[in-house]
Amino acid sequence: MKQFTLLTAAIIMILASACGGGAGQEGSGRKKDVQVADTGYTGIKNYVRDNVKLREVTYKNGIREGMTRTFYKGGQLEQEIPYSGDSKNGEAKWFYPDGKVFRVTPYVNDTIHGDQVQYYKNGGVKARLRYTDGRRHPGLEEFLMSGEKVTGYPAIRYRVNDRYAERGLYKIFIEFDDMAENVKFYRGDYVNGLVDLDSLSPLLQTATTGYLDLQKKPGHHADSVVVIGSYLTQFGNRLYYRQAIRLPYKDLN
Repeated sequence: MKQFTLLTAAIIMILASACGGGAGQEGSGRKKDVQVADTGYTGIKNYVRDNVKLREVTYKNGIREGMTRTFYKGGQLEQEIPYSGDSKNGEAKWFYPDGKVFRVTPYVNDTIHGDQVQYYKNGGVKARLRYTDGRRHPGLEEFLMSGEKVTGYPAIRYRVNDRYAERGLYKIFIEFDDMAENVKFYRGDYVNGLVDLDSLSPLLQTATTGYLDLQKKPGHHADSVVVIGSYLTQFGNRLYYRQAIRLPYKDLN
């Protein structure tokens, strides 16, 4: 009987201990650790080399969100670009070393869209270039420091070497009438009236002249060929020209 009593007491003590442990864990108020995914850094990071700050980037959860700035070696602000969702969105600005605005470029989802405007140090407009979904409009506006609009850009012209009768070859040379260098020529056309360099094929060329060799090709039919000329202005901007050239032979390619 005594042994039975001791055994029963031991069992009761074990059960009480087990129940008490459970109550203690629950009543402690400690929550299970929740595993949160590492979403990356939030804040501003400074990028420094040789004790000189070159760039500062604003991050949210590891991606660029807010303003990114770069600096001249002297510490002056060089450019600032707004980001949203890790993409350029808003007006990006470039500055002269004295802090005055040099250029403003509008971005939508990493793509230039709208009027890019360049400025003189006196605040006057130097040039205006228009973009639609990253594609340039062919023309531009440029201004002297006095505010006078620049005119008198060169014309594009072409000449031919017709050797169709003897070799089935029709060679076209294209250039600007001021024989400017730093020019570029392409075969192809605008896309919806806009410049899309990815859809154009560069011509072989010298410093001033592009040339296009068209060869007789039976079964091919073309009334004309289109060449795009790119002229570098005195302000360092590209002005685009379209030249459609009618072909005297319809089987050239």
